[in-house]
Amino acid sequence: MWSKGTAARQPHRPFFATPALRPEGYLGSPEKRQRRPTGTHRLIDEAQRHFETAGTRDDGYIKPRSKLFVDVATSRKTLIKSLRFANELFLRLERAGHRVVIASASEELIRIPCNVLEGQVGGREQVFTYAPHRPTVAYIYGVPTGLSIVETSETVEMQYVGDGRFIRKGEYRKSEHVGPTWSSKKDLPSGRLRLVGYSPFHGIPWSRCWTETSNDLLDSKFEEIVNALRLGALDLTTRLKEDGRYFS
Repeated sequence: MWSKGTAARQPHRPFFATPALRPEGYLGSPEKRQRRPTGTHRLIDEAQRHFETAGTRDDGYIKPRSKLFVDVATSRKTLIKSLRFANELFLRLERAGHRVVIASASEELIRIPCNVLEGQVGGREQVFTYAPHRPTVAYIYGVPTGLSIVETSETVEMQYVGDGRFIRKGEYRKSEHVGPTWSSKKDLPSGRLRLVGYSPFHGIPWSRCWTETSNDLLDSKFEEIVNALRLGALDLTTRLKEDGRYFS
């Protein structure tokens, strides 16, 4: 268990004066508008190459071969949607002046476990057994904020159809299959996304989660998300300074 005396300490960083919290859509001066990032974010460009050569886990999620990749967990069916969302989020953050990168090993930042299961009946959780070696972070007002993007999973009733295969029970037709059969429940990728913003510092917890539904997609919440992450970074800045960490 973590304790203040044993935790790894992040190196001190210079404190930057906090600018006024302008709306996410603020374009800035004409000079800054010309430098606004567009197209494909460099992390997403790298992620596309990683996912092309990746395998698929038994639960349907892609498992990249590299351990140094952007923090996006998705099935192959939802890959394009997941990367499009991540790309737009990263670009919007960088347009607001907040650099998005894979954390440097020298900063010893942590990645919190991310529950991907929808519903959470009885407190049950589904956490991936694999994760990137380093968190993906946005540097907001000089302080890193962790970002995890996952495709949620849903509990689905499956029907056995022989040869070790299960299909969704709603797709099962008795006339099309012979031999013994039974039903079983399994957690499968849902096609819906969840974003978790969090504190990557030992002993200073903070997180904010957005989970989309079929009628309420995350694509409609970019302005809300960016502003909430900025407010969270301001809170982290205050708490880190009070604890004498990260900022000099």
